Amino acid sequence: MDDIADLRVTEGFVFINDESPGYLKAATAGMRVTLPVLAPPWIVVDHVLDRMLVTSWPGRLFRVRVVPPTTSEERAAMARAATGLLPHAGYTRAFAVDLLEELPSSALFGPHGANVLRVIEAASALDEQTACALECARHPAAEQGYGKAWKRWLAQLPAGTPYRNHDHTTTLAILDADPSGSPIGDGFSVMWATVNRSARDRGSAGSLTLDEDGNHLLADPWQSALGALLDTAMALGAPHLLDNYAVTVLTAAWNTVIEPRSNTGTDASHA
Repeated sequence: MDDIADLRVTEGFVFINDESPGYLKAATAGMRVTLPVLAPPWIVVDHVLDRMLVTSWPGRLFRVRVVPPTTSEERAAMARAATGLLPHAGYTRAFAVDLLEELPSSALFGPHGANVLRVIEAASALDEQTACALECARHPAAEQGYGKAWKRWLAQLPAGTPYRNHDHTTTLAILDADPSGSPIGDGFSVMWATVNRSARDRGSAGSLTLDEDGNHLLADPWQSALGALLDTAMALGAPHLLDNYAVTVLTAAWNTVIEPRSNTGTDASHA
């Protein structure tokens, strides 16, 4: 039992989204949620926020406490759950958790996560007309500015050395450089998935296609609009990586197209 205890933490975080099991989707703060049966899939409790993997958006974020086993059956289940789980894994598998409090989902995207969430919400509301406007308003130097911000982030990381001379103008995450994957966690990846969904739902024919390997391909104006929103997320979510000029360049399309709508109350993403 001591080995099992070493492989779990008392408290951590759980993100509940559309991919989560049904018994979790109805959960609210103050509840205890327990597996219907003591078998996989286990409840995954991440130890720290910046290592959480966001596979589907939107969702709800909870701070939780792992429920310890009290019966021989529960202890056996915890032993099975801990099988193969190393102490540095960054997460614990549990059969039950107490939901202590619901946190803003923006906490997943770093100290400026509320700004990143605004950009994700704009991506969720994106239509073809707005995508065209973002494409036209994107600064010619924005792509290079986005890549330079990535290189500054990598320069701060010992494990970032192998990636510092790469082209990062379209990078979303580099998990081998840091467990967080990026300066704003999974924010860039969530942005990509959200724009893809908007193109699928509101784009014209050919806006979103699949290549021979099954990978999603965005056509313009959606691809350029995605770039403009990634630029903005970098500038607003990781301002420490940019100087004032770079912030101006990376937010040019946002400030031209999205921000005026927000100020007049016509942008659904800020409703």
